[in-house]
Amino acid sequence: MALDSDPFADLAAALARALPPGVVVAVEDPAASAEGMFDAEARAVARAVSARRAEFAAGRRAAHRAMERLGVPAAPVAMGPDRAPVWPRGVVGSISHCEGACAALVARAGEMRAVSVDLEPDTDLPADLLPIVCSPGERAWLGGLAPETAGRMARLIFSVKECVFKLQYPVTGKMMEFSDMEVDIDLSDHRFSARFAGSAGVHSPRWRPSGYFGMVSGTLFCTSFLR
Repeated sequence: MALDSDPFADLAAALARALPPGVVVAVEDPAASAEGMFDAEARAVARAVSARRAEFAAGRRAAHRAMERLGVPAAPVAMGPDRAPVWPRGVVGSISHCEGACAALVARAGEMRAVSVDLEPDTDLPADLLPIVCSPGERAWLGGLAPETAGRMARLIFSVKECVFKLQYPVTGKMMEFSDMEVDIDLSDHRFSARFAGSAGVHSPRWRPSGYFGMVSGTLFCTSFLR
């Protein structure tokens, strides 16, 4: 008799396959209780609603487990003034939450400059967000797809841009708009790349971040890394 698969284990395995050696992943359930945080982490969400505390705790538990798997003692991952995670010295990482899962990636700072993960529900992007998220060129690409898949691919573009923003932000400290980048998606290889608009004022136009995406048990993920 076939056993039901574990969606969290399946997501963790899919993320691990998309990442190079030296980047470690852990996945947690955001519906679990808000436990397992260090005091510094718990203080960051002390006044948040219970669902937010549970989600935040799941992300931090995932970060702690990933650090331990990397061979680094688990340590607090505080929240900075910009709400971004503040990683312990010697570690780079990324945390993402969506309704169904929380994931954390970590790597040693001497091996990677940055790592990034984004999780989203594998559902259509709301139509009113399309002109905000997608460039004219991206909307033209979506227009060439089957109508029943275009909405989900628009959500993928959203996730790719979130992933790329989270990759560059720890390195540059620069905020970006969706219009500051345009993405190319290879549906056959599950790969993406991004290029920055000149108006972004952040990066060399020769730098094109790239990464992988996938869909597992109703969750869309994108990952990227910068050596």
